[in-house]
Amino acid sequence: MKRDENLSLEEQVAQIRAKRNGGEWKDRARRILNNVFLVVAGCGVATYFLSDDKMNGIILVGIGMAFKAVEIIIRILR
Repeated sequence: MKRDENLSLEEQVAQIRAKRNGGEWKDRARRILNNVFLVVAGCGVATYFLSDDKMNGIILVGIGMAFKAVEIIIRILR
């Protein structure tokens, strides 16, 4: 495997890991899905405690969990 001598050791290791793990798109997708999960679940918790209708909060948290499940599947298939 040919390496660029101008890169630091950490950058070379990051390139090797990215190539071995299927590229950066999986890491980017996982980060995006995780951030969506955090936002939706946070809104669900806030809705649950601040609203009279608790079911809307439970539904939002469930939707957030669906995003997290997709992120976990991507991590497992890595």
